Amino acid sequence: MLIQYRNDYEKIAMGLLSFVPDLKNLEHLKTEMNWFTQSDQRPMYLWRSENEHFIGIVCLEIGSNFVLVRRLSFTPTERTGRNIFGLLTAVHNMYPDKKIIGTLATQPIITNWGKTLNG
Repeated sequence: MLIQYRNDYEKIAMGLLSFVPDLKNLEHLKTEMNWFTQSDQRPMYLWRSENEHFIGIVCLEIGSNFVLVRRLSFTPTERTGRNIFGLLTAVHNMYPDKKIIGTLATQPIITNWGKTLNG
């Protein structure tokens, strides 16, 4: 289940984002977090598992006709196709009139997810 980020989830969000290789540096991680929290057009959502634990995070950028998945991260034990595709499907359901696209890092995952929608 997608849960919108709020300030009391900061440590959880930072922990999940720290699994992204280029966000290992604490200062870079803080800068990234600030960038996403400064605009309504850049929401962050945490992914909560069926047993109520936060296991993933997605950072988006919302455009007029697209949703760009900028960051996508899961705990190592929960980094499964089922969880990733479930999160992307929830994002798609939240923004049904917009195309889900990715960065160089996230597009391969989105392409594979898209294949499951179409076939």
